Amino acid sequence: MLLSGHAEVTGGDSVETGFVVRVRHGAQSVVGVVGRPPADAIARALDNITDMTPLLAQVGNAEYIQRTLDGSRPERWSGEAAIMHALPAPDRTLHAPRPAPDADIRLLTSADPLDHLPPGLRHEMTHARLLGPVGAAFADGLPVSFCYPVWTTEALWDLSIDTVETHRRRSLAASAVAFMVDHMRRDGREPVWGALASNTPSLRLAAKLGFAPVGQIVVFSKGQWAYLTGGF
Repeated sequence: MLLSGHAEVTGGDSVETGFVVRVRHGAQSVVGVVGRPPADAIARALDNITDMTPLLAQVGNAEYIQRTLDGSRPERWSGEAAIMHALPAPDRTLHAPRPAPDADIRLLTSADPLDHLPPGLRHEMTHARLLGPVGAAFADGLPVSFCYPVWTTEALWDLSIDTVETHRRRSLAASAVAFMVDHMRRDGREPVWGALASNTPSLRLAAKLGFAPVGQIVVFSKGQWAYLTGGF
């Protein structure tokens, strides 16, 4: 988030003092809390955000964050654990199946149509391809499964996937993931897979592809977060 070029920081200036990072850029809107910053710093970061903006926090500080939200916000916020995964070292092998024989896997371009997608996914992909590379699996000439980096650091990228419901269970998502893992590795970046603890399909796919749990964070929300709850 700090590397995005669109971060606003409130509160302290170190992990010890705690601080809050807010990013608002295009379709991206997220707040991250590090440590235990003052309640007013959290409140300032949450002013004028959308109902779909998540607040991310460390597990050890989740109770503090919940008390702060309960005491300072008129709306109800709720938190849920998100499990973070990575490909195990040293080989970091991805267990991806072969692409479906009728599927074309490539980067999404500005010329590729999106009108056939449901509204939430169309909105997400419209903005995602403006912000960075998007791997897509095509069926009958149309993009139907997507994988792209929501955030990148010097060595990691946060993986996001989605597939049109009528084209699921055809290994298209796995093929799109494999394509993007290879694409991002050319820049020396390894994938990180985050999924809510209640998102069983995402957890199953992560395990199937060889990802292993490496940690947890807590995601707070006051409404549906489009990128974790399946769209608007």
